[in-house]
Amino acid sequence: MSLDAAVIKEFRAADDARPGALASDPAASILKHAVRIWARDHGVAETDLTRVAEMVMGFAKSAVRDCERKIHVVA
Repeated sequence: MSLDAAVIKEFRAADDARPGALASDPAASILKHAVRIWARDHGVAETDLTRVAEMVMGFAKSAVRDCERKIHVVA
């Protein structure tokens, strides 16, 4: 599967349906797409791809927030 504008647009449309999604963030859409490709290539079932991508995105958001907190504490 190639990473083109149509695929990114498809994932953005899916994100728009979920409250609190980062649909306006192109980097989040690309990361989620990359996670889905990676998971598919590593044998994750099609029915589980969305759940795996959401779990990875949740972890990534949490890691970024933790770093931001540490930066604010130091500054």
